[in-house]
Amino acid sequence: MGSKVWKKFEQSDGFRRLKLKFKRIVGKEPDLKIDIQLNTQNYPGWTLVPELISENDVVYSIGICDDIAFDLEIIEQKKVKLFAFDPTPYSVDWINKQALPSGFQFFPWAASDKDGTFFFYPRIKKSGKTSETMYTFHKQEEQRDDGISVDAFTLESMAKQLGHQKIDVLKMDIEGAEYDVLENMLNSPIRPKLLLIEFHHRFKGIGKDKTVNTVNSLRKEGYLIADISATGREICFVHKNAIVKMS
Repeated sequence: MGSKVWKKFEQSDGFRRLKLKFKRIVGKEPDLKIDIQLNTQNYPGWTLVPELISENDVVYSIGICDDIAFDLEIIEQKKVKLFAFDPTPYSVDWINKQALPSGFQFFPWAASDKDGTFFFYPRIKKSGKTSETMYTFHKQEEQRDDGISVDAFTLESMAKQLGHQKIDVLKMDIEGAEYDVLENMLNSPIRPKLLLIEFHHRFKGIGKDKTVNTVNSLRKEGYLIADISATGREICFVHKNAIVKMS
């Protein structure tokens, strides 16, 4: 019973925020601050600004693995058109077994800073075992050449192929590829009003400075931080133009 209580405590937001505060003090996590106070709401695993979301908005959910709780919730609550992307065999197989609403469309594509077919490496877990669910573009030092070839596209190319003039909400959890994808996005016309990004600076070879630099680039392009999760890794950005329209 004691171990169960401790595990529940470890997973609480209070404990995670204390842990984040300590990691910031010792320099292991970037010390990011919220830029603007808005009425946020927790959807499964993510925080967003529901007032900014309208019916039939186009939502891109990139990197879903086997968790679409957020996707189903935002479809039900906001009647959006959601497009989910994940090229990993596990996710493709899992999605094919689900009963999905009409507002949910799935594509086995990866997001990248360029279009093409690329090699995807399974992540090496802390235990040293190869993950069956998480893949990355970046080969780890101790890794063999085992992996998969995937079709990858920039956000702009995805939108063009699907006939979208804009992406209203972008949610990404893509195992470290977010940095290149966001850099490419900022050099394109794509400007979602809401960005929900999980940053992976904890991964070997990335580091917190990469997250800080990316956040600074987003801020220069008009994105403001509206929420930071208890772990400090999931961040909700709102574009200033959307806030003007909301007021």
